Amino acid sequence: MYDKLFVGGDLSGIQKFLYNITSKKAAVSLKGRSFYLRQYMDGVCKRLTELPEVSAASPDVIYCSGGKLYVIIQNSPQTQEALASFTKREKSEIWKEHRGQLSINISWVPFSENADGSINANGCERQPLGFLWQCMTEDFARQKNQKFLEEIRDNYDDFFEIIPVGGKPKVCAVTGIESPDCVSFYYKDENLLVLPSVKQQIELGEELRKKDDFLTFEDYAAGSYLGILRMDVDGLGKLFANGFPTIAEYKAFSNHLDAYFTSKEDHVSNLQRIQQKDDYRTHLNIIYAGGDDIFVVGRWDKVIDFAAEVRNDFVKYVGKEGVSLSGGVAIVPPKFPIAKAAEMAGEAEDAAKEYEYKGKPKNAFCMFGQTVSWQDEFEYVEQYKNEFVDLIMHMDMPRSILHKIMSYAAIAARNERDKKKGKPENFSYIWHSAYYLTRVIERQNKNTAVVEFCKRLRDRELYGKIANFRLMALAARWAELTIRLNQILKEKNDLSRN
Repeated sequence: MYDKLFVGGDLSGIQKFLYNITSKKAAVSLKGRSFYLRQYMDGVCKRLTELPEVSAASPDVIYCSGGKLYVIIQNSPQTQEALASFTKREKSEIWKEHRGQLSINISWVPFSENADGSINANGCERQPLGFLWQCMTEDFARQKNQKFLEEIRDNYDDFFEIIPVGGKPKVCAVTGIESPDCVSFYYKDENLLVLPSVKQQIELGEELRKKDDFLTFEDYAAGSYLGILRMDVDGLGKLFANGFPTIAEYKAFSNHLDAYFTSKEDHVSNLQRIQQKDDYRTHLNIIYAGGDDIFVVGRWDKVIDFAAEVRNDFVKYVGKEGVSLSGGVAIVPPKFPIAKAAEMAGEAEDAAKEYEYKGKPKNAFCMFGQTVSWQDEFEYVEQYKNEFVDLIMHMDMPRSILHKIMSYAAIAARNERDKKKGKPENFSYIWHSAYYLTRVIERQNKNTAVVEFCKRLRDRELYGKIANFRLMALAARWAELTIRLNQILKEKNDLSRN
């Protein structure tokens, strides 16, 4: 007899829902949507645990964040019947509200615990505790492959209702979705046509703006570019499936993880504390942080610095081997479509997840289209970026060195591609780079700092080290944009003084 139930909830469609937005009122809309998602999942947890049959079954909430929910309750026919009715209601309500943009999957696995901490479930005896998560994940996948099955069965006519065509269509100014339900919404003397749910999210976003005092995307860019950052935890699924011997340890780690990412009324998360530092407070905004996902928008240089600081802080906070953060940043003009920018950041994040350094995957960061490991490579690139910026802006090192190094790196990359195709290797870029740096040294013979730097590049960092060309080019690209940003900020400061 399985005396307990492992109950799980999974909110599907979060990414699509969050980023399906045009540039119109994007900042407040995104913030409102993010908060709405958190409220929704908290509401599911509250409604679930307050069901009379569940409340009487000693519910123990293991985790509720980032669109995920896990609860353990006592098993009985009454609780399972109540869960079945609850699931049907929740799926029906979310369909009516979001018409497929969001969906909820709810599942439960009957199980029992043994004295040694192992569990019995699904006809299998003495399994590790992670077996519950494996069973739950499989059932979530099954439900996602049969999305809206009950809605189609119960409300076939409503599901396939023909939308009338004719007249001027109503299109939501924020999401671009065509719907007859769109309503007028006056926002700062502008009459917008939006979906009712979008109106609610904008109003919520405005309340949050007053509380958190965040800026528009254009203000964050400060005349330069926006950085769109997406990050999530490496190795979390494996950790949940294999990493803990007891439910108490699962719960403790889940709470520990949630405390890092999620701010609540009575708690400021570690992530929010970092954002509130002087270096970041007025330069970027955490749009979404839930479960193990982060979505941040702000001035591009501050976003990169923030990503590095969060990653280093998180590794110390968790203190578990193999658990880190990978992420990617898209750098775009401030009026660039936010949905497309989020997609680009997601692709950069995927590239980081697929990256391997010294045989170990993930634990990486993708910026400017190039991926580097947080271990060693990022700091190496950052160090040389800082040296490039300092020597060019304060020691008269020629700015052309940045483009030269990037061009040599492009040749090196092409050479690697040709090598894989069986074509003969061409190392001319090594000799050309050495010749160019020698000429710079000769012209800068009185500038000791520049001479020593160029000698180091020529003799130690680039000569015979093909992989370093890619990293040095990344540092050069980062430096190029940093110098341009510094000039923009200086011009703004000069204008404000006058």
